[in-house]
Amino acid sequence: MEDKHELFGLAIKNARIDCGLTQEELAERAGISCRYLIAIENEGRIPKLPTVYRLIYAMHISADQIFYPEHPQVDSERAQLIHILEACSDRDIHILLSTAKAMLQKQ
Repeated sequence: MEDKHELFGLAIKNARIDCGLTQEELAERAGISCRYLIAIENEGRIPKLPTVYRLIYAMHISADQIFYPEHPQVDSERAQLIHILEACSDRDIHILLSTAKAMLQKQ
């Protein structure tokens, strides 16, 4: 059985890749060094809870994707979109809503 630390790092790495982020981009978004992110992903380093929160928040994903990677993610793109919307300003929401309405009208 793999070490739980390695599984945690692999879950972070897979989520980052699924989000289309480089290590540098995620590290910057989460406010950590790229070297520290590499240590988490590849060397079994376990970050403190505030750092875990910032990583999850920076990727706009559910914590389930990290803590329960063996469970299939049902409609993860939809869930990711919901997390992104929660981080948007009122102005951003207005722009996105107008864009979505325009897209649906073209269908």
